[in-house]
This record gives sequence, structure tokens and C-alpha cells, in this order.
Amino acid sequence: MEIRSANGVVYFDTVDGKQKALRLDFNAIADLEALLGMGIGSLVNEENVGFNIIRGFYWAGLKWKERGLTVEQAGNFIQNEINGGRSFEDLMVPVTEAMIASGIIDRAAVEGEEEVNGEEDPKN
Repeated sequence: MEIRSANGVVYFDTVDGKQKALRLDFNAIADLEALLGMGIGSLVNEENVGFNIIRGFYWAGLKWKERGLTVEQAGNFIQNEINGGRSFEDLMVPVTEAMIASGIIDRAAVEGEEEVNGEEDPKN
């Protein structure tokens, strides 16, 4: 999946060849927190990540461009992506990149987490 970023927005192509624009700025994250009743710390905790949270991230991040987008429509979009061959991990790439692009999380922290969770973990 090719990801492009500009001005806090992440652009990616869907399995149908359409371009989506995901923006997870302060307002989007606040809306997501209100929807799920969780703070940002809980939302990005790997132990909590599930269907509801991923669907919420897409809803919150796409609705600035797709006015009137519902949570159910965001879920239908995700299902279409999965049906087209995208994995759970694939779906998290635009979400993570959008949070980095908006300054919500730091790229170094994400890359450090991948090294600890991967084979490069010096403790193993």
C-alpha cells in the first residue's frame, strides 16, 4: 500500500483503486475519544486495538473529507478492504502514519516499538 503525506493528511489507495484522505488531528481524536469513551493512551495501546477501535480511527480520520460518514459506513469500507486482501496490519499503516503526520505520536517511538517487538530486540 502506497502512503503519501502532506499537511497532516495521509493519502492512500484503496483496493478499488480510489484515493482516500485520512486526517487524525486533534478534533478527530477528540471525536474518537467521545465515541469510544477512551482516552488517546488507551486507543493506541496495542492490547486494546480491535475492530471497534480500528473502525473508529477510520471514521474519525475520514469524516473531515467525507461529510456525513457514519461509523457503520467506515466499517463497510474496512470490510471491503479486507475482502480485497488487506490485513489488519495493512489497515493500521494509514492510521499510524496519519497520527505521525498530525503530531499525535512520534515516528521514533513507533519505530522503536517495532524494533522491540521484532527480531531486533536486544533483550532476546
